[in-house]
Amino acid sequence: MLKFATLAVVLCAMSATTAWAEPPVRHAGEWETTIDNGKPIRFCYPTDATLDQNYVMQSMSKIPGASCTVNSLSTAGSVTSYSMQCMIGGSQMTSSGTITVTGPDSYTGKVHSHGGIMKMPNGQATAMPDMDMVTTSRRLGPCQPGDRQVTH
Repeated sequence: MLKFATLAVVLCAMSATTAWAEPPVRHAGEWETTIDNGKPIRFCYPTDATLDQNYVMQSMSKIPGASCTVNSLSTAGSVTSYSMQCMIGGSQMTSSGTITVTGPDSYTGKVHSHGGIMKMPNGQATAMPDMDMVTTSRRLGPCQPGDRQVTH
């Protein structure tokens, strides 16, 4: 279950950007992200980050045992689209999605993932269900004491 939570956080972090015709940038500060209309999660990003292939690969490397390849990453206007494939636990997972700017320092991300097997703490393996996730994110301002720090 921890690995599945890690995957959700990584996909959320990948969506934590602003998209423009130039490489998208996620500005430093406190961000609030809601996944599928659930409870908002707050993260503090201490520095700006440019969403490029290196950023995506660094984010995916946080999934234990994952080896990933970005197949495409492009920005047109306010929409950034991407697709990737990862080997996780000897099984292939594919993901594709979009990030759409909805205002200054706010955006919506949509991702679809298919496949993959995660090893559970009890040693058993479980197939990842197909996952469609919608995230909405907005920058609240500077980081606050006690905010969960995310370093990339």
